[in-house]
Amino acid sequence: MKKILLTIAVALVFGSTQLSALSLVHYWNFDGTNVPVNGGAKGATIDVTTIPFTAIVADITLAANPASLIYQVIPNTPSPYSTFWDITTGDTGNARDINPPAVNSCLRLGNPADQMQLVMNIPSTGYRNIVISYDIQRSSAGNGAMTNTFFYSVDNGTTWKNSVTNNGQISKDTIWSSPNWAVKSVAITDPAANNNANLKLKILFTGGQNTGASGNDRIDNITVEGDILAGVNSPVAEKVGMYPNPCNTGTVTFDKTVNVEVYNLVGRLIKTSSNVNSLSTADLAKGVYAVRINATSTQKLIIE
Repeated sequence: MKKILLTIAVALVFGSTQLSALSLVHYWNFDGTNVPVNGGAKGATIDVTTIPFTAIVADITLAANPASLIYQVIPNTPSPYSTFWDITTGDTGNARDINPPAVNSCLRLGNPADQMQLVMNIPSTGYRNIVISYDIQRSSAGNGAMTNTFFYSVDNGTTWKNSVTNNGQISKDTIWSSPNWAVKSVAITDPAANNNANLKLKILFTGGQNTGASGNDRIDNITVEGDILAGVNSPVAEKVGMYPNPCNTGTVTFDKTVNVEVYNLVGRLIKTSSNVNSLSTADLAKGVYAVRINATSTQKLIIE
């Protein structure tokens, strides 16, 4: 079955001075989504070596391959190892919302985190000069990993690099977190990361306060941005609102007349509809779908 092309060929340019020349490639906001939660209540833990986390697909993805992220045990970590992730109240820093969020949530990555990694699959097909940004807060002055350390891979995770490992080319290896929300950014300056379907970034939770059963790092509004490569991406697409999302009403509404295709996350076309302002979802099972709008833009739709 042909893989779905979660392709949004829209060059969204946002107001940040630092990132004003870049276009959105991938985005996670964790707002109102049924993020796979492992651990549940604050402080609860599971053995993640036997019950692995489930990857979270990006809310918006523009490259030819879908982006996803996962909190997982660093390879060769002794078993058992217990921690959790869940969602909690988030922040608005670095937000790139197309649809107003139903709730403002973030991803909470629980301690012990010293032997965990957050791995992002961020294909850059059609883009160069990749910059990853996110809003981060540690749970308190005395809890939560104090630093995040970055590595990237251009070969789908076979080899990991940063400025001191394997001759990597990256703007920084480590950022500090604090009890206050702050937006942090890192640029992958390696030319091999450009137009690369196998690009990954991983974050290690370092610097102390990353052990024990209490404390966490909270991450929100992850963006991957880059310069569009001429001749690779489609023309600029219009911005289309889709409401409600998540949907439990049996119908989603668009803010203009559109043609839509609905795919599941393994790339199978589920249904189509032309010249419509709304779409019935009553025949769709609960889960996550990709809605391709006017053959150019794609948004994630959650059916509850």
